[in-house]
Amino acid sequence: MNDKRGFERYHQANLLALQCVLRVNGLMGIGALSALRKFLDLYLLCLRPLAAVPVTDAAARPEQALATYLDTLGECVEASWQDFRNHLQIVLLTQDEMLIWIARIDRALAAEAVPVADDAALRG
Repeated sequence: MNDKRGFERYHQANLLALQCVLRVNGLMGIGALSALRKFLDLYLLCLRPLAAVPVTDAAARPEQALATYLDTLGECVEASWQDFRNHLQIVLLTQDEMLIWIARIDRALAAEAVPVADDAALRG
């Protein structure tokens, strides 16, 4: 393999690696924002059911207050579960994206690879 072709292959592989880093970094940023949002949702999960029950109704009808509290808590858990599934999908998408880009970089480096013995025969 001549030096020019080798530099072209490594240049192409470096550009692919840079593109890979940018795309995966973007996905990880989305994942980090998702995790922060999930943390805030967990914080609100503790506060929201208490705010949903009016103080005057709680003293008047404890059964109704408990039912409202449990309904609100169930909605919060459902939303939290959906956020968890979304976050898991982002993590799996990031992993798939990384594997795709690694395969592209490997193909770029292996493109038209000439064995060492043939390379010496070309120079000689």
